[in-house]
Amino acid sequence: MIPIAFSGLACSLLFRTGLFNLGIEGIYFIGGVVTAAVACTAINSYVFHPILSILIPAIVGGLLMLIPGFLKAKFNANELVVSLMLNSIYLGLGLFIIKNYLRGIDTSAIASPAFKETAMLDYIIPNTRITISFFLLLATALFVYILLYKTKLGYSIRMTGLNMKFAVYSGMNAFTLFMLVHFISGFIGGMGTSVELLSLYGRFTWIVLPGLGFTGALMAMLGRNNPLGVLVAAFFISYLNKGAEVMALGSDVPVEITAIIQAVLVLLISSQYFLRKWREKQLLKEGTADESE
Repeated sequence: MIPIAFSGLACSLLFRTGLFNLGIEGIYFIGGVVTAAVACTAINSYVFHPILSILIPAIVGGLLMLIPGFLKAKFNANELVVSLMLNSIYLGLGLFIIKNYLRGIDTSAIASPAFKETAMLDYIIPNTRITISFFLLLATALFVYILLYKTKLGYSIRMTGLNMKFAVYSGMNAFTLFMLVHFISGFIGGMGTSVELLSLYGRFTWIVLPGLGFTGALMAMLGRNNPLGVLVAAFFISYLNKGAEVMALGSDVPVEITAIIQAVLVLLISSQYFLRKWREKQLLKEGTADESE
C-alpha cells in the first residue's frame, strides 16, 4: 500500500495541474538506485543514515522531474511522451550504474550490495511490517492536502488544472508553477521508493521498471486527485491484490483477475470524463438552438 500511495500522491499533484505525466515510474527506479548508493555507504548512525537514505533520493527525484517540467513550460512539449521516454532513459542509466559501479560481489544476480543495517527502517509494531514509512506517508498526504486546499500555490494548481488559459490570463506564472509542481512530485516519488526499499528489501534487485509509478497514476484517478481519496484507493487496491493471492491459493480463480478489475476501473473512470465532455457539448448545442429560435 505505502509505495503506491506515495506514487499516487505524486501523480495527483501533476494531474491536478492538468498534466498527464507518468514520469514517476522512472523516478521510482532511478530513486531506488540512489537509495542503494546511500544505503550501502558506511555511515555509523542509526538516525542520520536512514534520513540521508530517504532525503537524498527524494531530492534527486525532484531535480530529475524538473526536466519534463522545463520542457513543458518552456517549449510546450507533450508531457506524456517526454515522461515515457525519460522512463526508458532512467531505466538504462540505473542498470548501467548497478552493473558497473554498484554491483554486489556477494551475489551473481544484477543487484546492489546488501544495505547497511544502520540504513534499514525498523518495524515499530511487533509482528507487523509497519515501519516509520507509514507515518511518513500520512504526513505527506497531510502536506499535499494543505498545499492543494489551504495555500495560494494550491489554488494556482487547481485553477491551472481547470482552465490553463484562464489561469495564465489571470496573471499566474505558468513556468514557475510547472517547475514547482514537478519538483514536489518528484520529491514525493523519490521518497516513496526509498522507504519501500529500506522497509522490505535488503538490497536493490530491480532490473525492470517496478510498475509502482503506473499504479500510482491509477490511485490518483481512483481518488480523484484528492490526497485522502488516494490513500483510500491505495488501501482498496492493496487489499484487492492480497485478497486475489489468498483466493488463488484456495480456488481455481487466477490471481490475474485483479489486473482485469483494475483495467475495468480505469475504463469506467475514463468514461466519466468523456461522457461529461459529451454532455457539455450537448447542452451547448441545445442552448444555441434555443437562442436561434
